[in-house]
Amino acid sequence: MDQDHITILIFGHKTSKTRHLKIRKKTIKIGFYLFAFAILSVTFFFCDYIQVKKKAYEVARLRQQTEIQRSQIHFFSSKIEELEKQVSKLKDFDKRIRIIANLDKSQDSTPVMGLGGPSPSDLREKLKGEKDDKGLVQQMKIDVERLQSEVVSQETSLSELEKVLLTKQEMLAHTPSIWPAQGWVTSDFGFRTNPFTGLTQMHEGIDISNRVGTIVIAPANGFVSDIGSDWVHGRFLVISHGFGMTTRYSHLNKVLVKVGQKVKRGDKIAEIGTSGKTTGPHLHYEVRLNGIPVNPMRYILN
Repeated sequence: MDQDHITILIFGHKTSKTRHLKIRKKTIKIGFYLFAFAILSVTFFFCDYIQVKKKAYEVARLRQQTEIQRSQIHFFSSKIEELEKQVSKLKDFDKRIRIIANLDKSQDSTPVMGLGGPSPSDLREKLKGEKDDKGLVQQMKIDVERLQSEVVSQETSLSELEKVLLTKQEMLAHTPSIWPAQGWVTSDFGFRTNPFTGLTQMHEGIDISNRVGTIVIAPANGFVSDIGSDWVHGRFLVISHGFGMTTRYSHLNKVLVKVGQKVKRGDKIAEIGTSGKTTGPHLHYEVRLNGIPVNPMRYILN
């Protein structure tokens, strides 16, 4: 018997001869190993293909999540910017109210420590050039906490103002706090060059320009204490608001009230004109506290 070969008998039809096929055992082993290697290779590449597909799907999913997150970051960045503007307006309003209420904020509020950081516009610039969304989200959390801190501070301040203002309603009703007329401010309070003499002198009010006949209204409650006319101021009107405060209106076209008449905030009192020494139709508006001229813009809230 041949130990190195395997004999395979092939039987045909009755008329055919029986054939003998000898195959070396070594060849069968090599064939088996090659077949096994082929099966393992196919299995390996199939598994690897499945892993690649899974990773591609995961990458696509992560890319989609990243786009969603970046979109959300842009959205919240805009919201933060909007909140910052609102907080800024609240601070400005708080400051104006405190001026009117004669309150010194530095005595009863403490600045919030540790505030700062990039603005929302800075965050949007980072979004264009960086991939560290986690860092941006962390920065946005810091900004939100900062805004929350400022909002709490403003709420405390405005709550205090509310209590004080409730006790000062009468005084506030008699404090000039709105524009006396619509128009354009063509000359501010303070030192300026006199348009007639060319010399620098104190301008004790503000000039609001508009057409002749534009209505002038009372900026606060009070009574008409004086009506007159001179070559400098033209027709003028003075309202006494009490608490040491008066307002004066010059260069009027027509006066619509009488001396001693009580007026309320918003009542029509006169019309803008060109009377007196003037270069054009406008209202010269003054606010005086205990006889001393003060900047009217400090008291205008609307």
